Amino acid sequence: MTRSVAFQPKAQSEIQDAFTWYEAQRTGLGAEFLRSIATARDQLARDPDRYPVTRNPFRRVKLRRFPYSLHFDFDADNVRVHACVHFRQSPARWPGA
Repeated sequence: MTRSVAFQPKAQSEIQDAFTWYEAQRTGLGAEFLRSIATARDQLARDPDRYPVTRNPFRRVKLRRFPYSLHFDFDADNVRVHACVHFRQSPARWPGA
């Protein structure tokens, strides 16, 4: 079963901020970041249960190559991504904190 994945407004804003920063560092790096987000989204749609619980009911999936993780929860039909957090940011910023 494939679930739909929805990015909440806060997560969308955090992704946009990270994209802008990476693109300012090197043209095309922001696009690579977005491809990493898309890969994680596809994995979440297929099997969100495989990722560890961080703060119940929230889980996280780490992005490849970038020091970010998507924090999400899910039900039978939907995955909701609540945050895109840099590893060095305070855990107090994570959903459920």
